Amino acid sequence: MRNFWDNWELRVLVLLSLTLQLSLLYFGRRRRYKVETWIHIFLWFCYLVADSVATVALGVISCKQGNSCSYDGNDSQVQNDIMAFWAPFMLLHLGGQDTITAYAVQDNDLWLRHLLKLVVQSSVALYVFRTSWNGNWLSFLTITMLLAGFIKYAERIWVMRSANRTPKFDGHYNMDDQYDAQDNFPRFKPLFLNRKIRYKLRRDNSKKFRRYYFQEAFKKFERYDYQEAFQMIEIELGHAYDTFYTKIPLFFTAWGCFFRCISISATIFTFVFFLVKERQEHLQTDLIITYILLSGAVVFEICAVILLIGSDVGRLWLEVYVPLSGLKISSDQFFAIKRWSKSVGQLNMLSFCVKYKPGISLGTPKSFADLRVLFFNYFLPKQTRKLQMMFYCMTNKKVSDELKRLVWNNFFEKSNLRKPGFSEDYNKYISGHEHQSVELEIYQSIIIWHIATDLCFYSDNDNNVGIPTERQVFKDILIRKRVIKEISDYMIYLLSMCPFMLSTGNTKISFWKACELLGEALKNFTGSSMSLIACKEIMSYVSNQEKYSDFEEYDSNQPDSMDDDHRSDSEDDDHRLDSLLLYYAVLVAKNLRGNEQKWEILTRFWIENLGYVATLCQGKNHAKQLLRGGEFLTHVWFLIEHLDLKKSFRKPPTRPQEEEQIAG
Repeated sequence: MRNFWDNWELRVLVLLSLTLQLSLLYFGRRRRYKVETWIHIFLWFCYLVADSVATVALGVISCKQGNSCSYDGNDSQVQNDIMAFWAPFMLLHLGGQDTITAYAVQDNDLWLRHLLKLVVQSSVALYVFRTSWNGNWLSFLTITMLLAGFIKYAERIWVMRSANRTPKFDGHYNMDDQYDAQDNFPRFKPLFLNRKIRYKLRRDNSKKFRRYYFQEAFKKFERYDYQEAFQMIEIELGHAYDTFYTKIPLFFTAWGCFFRCISISATIFTFVFFLVKERQEHLQTDLIITYILLSGAVVFEICAVILLIGSDVGRLWLEVYVPLSGLKISSDQFFAIKRWSKSVGQLNMLSFCVKYKPGISLGTPKSFADLRVLFFNYFLPKQTRKLQMMFYCMTNKKVSDELKRLVWNNFFEKSNLRKPGFSEDYNKYISGHEHQSVELEIYQSIIIWHIATDLCFYSDNDNNVGIPTERQVFKDILIRKRVIKEISDYMIYLLSMCPFMLSTGNTKISFWKACELLGEALKNFTGSSMSLIACKEIMSYVSNQEKYSDFEEYDSNQPDSMDDDHRSDSEDDDHRLDSLLLYYAVLVAKNLRGNEQKWEILTRFWIENLGYVATLCQGKNHAKQLLRGGEFLTHVWFLIEHLDLKKSFRKPPTRPQEEEQIAG
């Protein structure tokens, strides 16, 4: 067994390294528009293991070459020559694939570590080359592959370092030029690095130019309709993904293109020369592995060219430099460019509480349900509810044109008004008084209004059963209600699955407390889906609890409890507020029930809070979500930046010292 492993150890490692690189090549591209969890887990595993396998393989080659110096014999020398030829391929694999240079945006900060690894692994490869040198044609081919491998690894380091650098904008801009998202992205790049946008304008720019430069840019963007605006943002965020996670930025520079031409030429030359020169001197197994490695290297280079042509950079290059008979060639004619998933996560808290009840198997056979409960209770006790939520309640919906139109129209209206802050104080609907409101954190408001939206939605559906659906007005209302519910479920999805995007407070405690309250309210409900009956159960539960609790007393004292003298007791206030979330949600639903403008109010609330959360989220968290299929919230964030609406979605913090700590 030991002899078998000694003979096959290196061969297995080399083939495993190539397999991991092919997996990274394929799935690295797909993750930008796929939200399936298994893809990201598999890719994470391949990314972590790939470098280790290539490093170990290079070490094994080095060890074998060192041991071969003490042995004589032509057969062993020939075998060591072919294995030494594999060393540059391991260096090539350490350079990574063009589709994925970093798994997460934080990996770009480790470029110095990769630079050290480049020095060390290149030294090992040179040692192998030196010990195996005998002046034959295979030794000279090793030189060409060493050059290609070194360039590929250096490219990875250069791209990772460039991802953390803020480009300087020189102010060169022609007012008559058409707005170009590909050229416009660099001015927004600092936002992804949690930095402010700073511009270095040229000295020859007039004061008038300096003053109206950005105003003109905003005006040009405002001339688009919602489809053109979101399409432009989609291109920009696709550029952002390429910048942080791929080698596409390499082709923006002349030096990058020059060195890539050298590596491609060296790889193809080695492949062709090996095919022509090889005369079956080596073991059949080693020859097959060598052909596989060479074919893999050529495939990597071909895929890199296809990736470039299939990107927005390649599209622009084709349109400018490859005109055929006066026709513009677009990469869309050859490749379906997918820049993100075009979907939003959906999670409904009430539906989850209806389905998830202790002891309920959710359609699973009892034997398997018992095993599942046993596994979760003993191995993942803290993740049981979250996994149940992911498996049975979380879905994804395609972003509809109605959702984009609704967001664009509301944002465009706020752009024309140019008034800071929200259109009204929505917390006043909790108290029911015009001049009295309850101070809440954003995640608490989202939970309250999410429940209230569902209560209004199912109550209205029951009341509108007899209304003919042919009426255009009624159809518009139905579309509006559906879109509002989409946004509501999306915000709860972000709150529960991506709490870091809210950048404030402990969202998990409030979320699960609200779920416990809803579960208690629905414990006698026997249905398997959300309905008007379930809404009545919730309303009835809150009414009964209100008779025997201090709900009203706490509500009336709430404005005083949140003044400056009591902010030191914020944790106690949060605990009490969490216990009242369901009560406040029912109160909002009751206050909106008799209001003819309730769906207008709900629309404004969700759109404005969607924009507020988008601006609240840090740029690096937006960049983090680009690798998970992208978030619609990031598109909203870019839309706000384009329209310069940051002030319109600002509201005074309820606890200034807390938000300062978060910002720091």
